[in-house]
Amino acid sequence: MSASKRISGNYRIILVAGIGLGLTVLLYLINQEILAGVAIILFGTLLLGTMISADAAKHARPLMLANLSANHREIILENAGTKAAEKIVVTAAGIENPWHVDILQPDETTKLALPTMVTSLIVEVTYQAQDGARKSKAFSLGKQEQEQDIFKPVFPIFGWKGKE
Repeated sequence: MSASKRISGNYRIILVAGIGLGLTVLLYLINQEILAGVAIILFGTLLLGTMISADAAKHARPLMLANLSANHREIILENAGTKAAEKIVVTAAGIENPWHVDILQPDETTKLALPTMVTSLIVEVTYQAQDGARKSKAFSLGKQEQEQDIFKPVFPIFGWKGKE
């Protein structure tokens, strides 16, 4: 077991803040103001990272994503969250039988075969988090959005005309 797993989140934050503050004061007292400033920036960054990781561990949840494969014959289902998703049901518009996936661990993907090649598809992914709450999310797959001109003004001024 590593030292970081033995120390709980709040104590780790206090430990990092205390070491950083102590080192900063020590460097300031020996007339090393520049090094004290560098130390406070480094330990502030480390403290913020520690606080974010403790918060992410406390509020872990699944984040389901769906996309079409390159050949448009499979649905790629991915859990991009920090907690496992269970009892996943994927239903697609125009396809009778839904797909069932028992569990999808974090950062894990699975491919669901489509009966035919499709150009666009609307799917609904329903899953259960380990705390028991069922959630549902709809995805519109395969539709290519038109690229927008970032220089086109919001209001058509100065005779702006789109070139086609």
